[in-house]
Amino acid sequence: MAKILIVDDEEELRQMMRDTLELANYEVAEAKDGEEGLAKAYSEAPDAILLDVSMPKMDGYEVVTKLRSDVLTHNIPTIMLTVRASEKDEIKGLSLGVDDYIIKPFNAMLLLARMKAVLERTSRSTQVNPLTLLPGNAAIIREIQLRLDRNRLFAVLYADISNFKAYNDCYGFKNGDDVIKLCSRIILQEVRMHGSDSDFVGHIGGDDFIAIISSEKIQSVCSSIIAKFDNQVRKFYRDDDLVHGYIMTKNRAGKEQKFPIMTIAIGAAVQETGKYKHVGEISTAGTELKNMAKKANESTYVVDRRHTL
Repeated sequence: MAKILIVDDEEELRQMMRDTLELANYEVAEAKDGEEGLAKAYSEAPDAILLDVSMPKMDGYEVVTKLRSDVLTHNIPTIMLTVRASEKDEIKGLSLGVDDYIIKPFNAMLLLARMKAVLERTSRSTQVNPLTLLPGNAAIIREIQLRLDRNRLFAVLYADISNFKAYNDCYGFKNGDDVIKLCSRIILQEVRMHGSDSDFVGHIGGDDFIAIISSEKIQSVCSSIIAKFDNQVRKFYRDDDLVHGYIMTKNRAGKEQKFPIMTIAIGAAVQETGKYKHVGEISTAGTELKNMAKKANESTYVVDRRHTL
């Protein structure tokens, strides 16, 4: 069930759009002005945004500009709501990254058709994971190869959530998806905070992520990801499971087993001069290091032994 954020200063119009979307089984969040809408783009992690052009405090174009300038929000599809649809307005919006326009007062069937089309385009993209809106495998491969071709020194972090399958089986796919979204936000935030503009974060699929960073940032980035994940993942468990420190569910053999609270494992493959020749070598090394980290009973990271932090 996709979540749609409606940002419009007209309460009656927001309610009409909410009713239309909820009848079509969308989850809906609302904001009454541009500033609140921008804040909720972070806190609600919507799958798409319906955004009015003319609003107090911050207009729709300003909101789109800020959304597109931030790695955390730049891939969220946005449909602009406007009472006018001049060619000049549309060109301005499209140049900023607006995905579509709807004229007010809106037609309910048109709204649903446009929303479905925007979400499907995002989902079909081979460069973006439809759940987290992070770059997918094709983009990941391209980014690593680009650095290899340029003889850059860098580190690739392979991150994976331990005990995720058991949690997903016990708590359901919706909660599992929310944990994956949490993990993506944490990795993005910490890479952004401790890294540089040239760093890259991608979603391999499932609960597997990649970050490409400077090797001297491994310790600060990994430590901060682990600390934040361990703190925030607890809110996805029931109190009784937190007290026990584990959940009971069936393992792959179909037998009941205790599974600890989820942790995060990170393997860091470090590219130094001439060490790795192609993407496959880095992938193999990073996966092996990540699997070593997964053997621990806590969140941890393992760095290539041939590299000294």
